[in-house]
Amino acid sequence: MLVVGLAAAVTGAGFAIRPRERTLTILRPLSASTAFATGSAILAGVANALKHGADGALSGDALTMLVAGLAESAVAGVLGFALLGVAWLLAAVGFRRQT
Repeated sequence: MLVVGLAAAVTGAGFAIRPRERTLTILRPLSASTAFATGSAILAGVANALKHGADGALSGDALTMLVAGLAESAVAGVLGFALLGVAWLLAAVGFRRQT
């Protein structure tokens, strides 16, 4: 997720500097890949949190671990979608320069 997200942000910066249709054509699938990788990272984190929570037979410690795991799984969403936001903000600068 991080690699594809950074590639999308760098491609967005390239479009902001030199707006070309070819660069935008690359940015679109990179954005979709980042979104899919982010979604899968979130779901993997949620699945791990639920698995570890279920292993503890719903004791106090298991509930604490479950909530902490769910909070950690949200970090992937924050990072992935922040990278997408930066990429498309830079693309918006390129669109502004294009007109």
